[in-house]
Amino acid sequence: MWDTTGKLLAQLKGHQGIVNNASFSPDSKLIVTASEDKTARVWDTTGKLLAQLKGHQGIVNNASFSPDSKLIVTASEDKTARVWDTTGKQLAQLKGHQDSVNNASFSPDSKLIVTASEDKTARVWNTTGKQLAQLKGHQDWVNNASFSPDSKLIVTASSDKTARVWPVESLNQQLARGCAWLHDYFVTHPQELEKLSVCQNQPILMAAAPFLIGQGEEQARQGDAQEAVTTFRKALKWNPNLKFDPEAKAKSLVETTNQVNKGEDLAKVGNINNAVTAFQTAWQLDPSLEFELKAKAVSLLVDKGSKLIEEGKFKEAAVAYTEVQQFTRNKEIDADSWNNLCWQGSLRGHAKDVLSACEKAVALAPDDGNARDSRGLARALTGNTKGAIQDFQAFIAQTDDKESKSQRQGWVKVLSAGKNPFTQQEINRLIKEE
Repeated sequence: MWDTTGKLLAQLKGHQGIVNNASFSPDSKLIVTASEDKTARVWDTTGKLLAQLKGHQGIVNNASFSPDSKLIVTASEDKTARVWDTTGKQLAQLKGHQDSVNNASFSPDSKLIVTASEDKTARVWNTTGKQLAQLKGHQDWVNNASFSPDSKLIVTASSDKTARVWPVESLNQQLARGCAWLHDYFVTHPQELEKLSVCQNQPILMAAAPFLIGQGEEQARQGDAQEAVTTFRKALKWNPNLKFDPEAKAKSLVETTNQVNKGEDLAKVGNINNAVTAFQTAWQLDPSLEFELKAKAVSLLVDKGSKLIEEGKFKEAAVAYTEVQQFTRNKEIDADSWNNLCWQGSLRGHAKDVLSACEKAVALAPDDGNARDSRGLARALTGNTKGAIQDFQAFIAQTDDKESKSQRQGWVKVLSAGKNPFTQQEINRLIKEE
């Protein structure tokens, strides 16, 4: 430290590396120095060391006071800037830069900090370390950045041979940008939107209303009708364009849930028909559940049909499978299932009852020789000799199994002679072959 005549007044000794920067506090009472020994230090004007600012993991390029002389900001090659009080206590770490921070300085009102980095950006922060803006555009290192005296502008200087001027957002502008940035989050977290009145503008409220409706529906399905009504009313308030009766909607959803639960309980005790009826009632009350509940009904009926086949109740199994078609166009009963019912029922004396199942198997898989073979058996047992011969001939044309082919050729020969090859002895033999 020197007076203006060049007289040395004090020597600030203690750093273990090059001192890159030294500056006075605005009130002229303190000095801060930045060094390649990874520290900054605070001194009084006699050269007495008052504090060491330790924490950086790289060279400290710059250190400066806030305009109110209460804070210090340091910039380091460790890619961070840090905020300290004058006693050396670290208050915040400004993390985000991807390369060395060359410079950091306060705004004139001491509320903001701008940093300049070798990552080709400058960034704006508050004094708690929250990043508020990123100034992108330079094509090389940003060596310096500073605020205008009115705090409305920032100027940056770069190794890309340009300096650039940037506007500083007002608090309202920052809030508006923040609300816009959080728009999608608020849409699915309306409870958080309620806490931030500053972001409760009409577009965001209207966008969040559908999620509220979903919450209300879930509350109703949990049996809390009154809570659901409250949520529905809030959704209507946020989006006046919605048209529905909150009380009626909540009541319908509660009734729907009761029917679903009833169906589940009936299914557990094996009362499949009444369970399916309960599911039907439920999806009529709430069409949005139709796909889910039809899938449940189909699954129950398919399982029921399979068990009935095992029990030898082929007529009842055919009815169960047929009922499935009432609920879906997607053919959940596949050709193999219909074919199994056809073959099993025919061998066990129920050819007439399962003939419709045989037809469905062939309709679903017209080129499947096995389906034609099963239908041929059912046709032969129900007196349709011509149809049986056609089905067996289709099987013969497709199969590579010499034994099976020879067997069917024998059946065709007997049928063509006007006789029935399916004696009880032949039926028993086919059952034994399974």
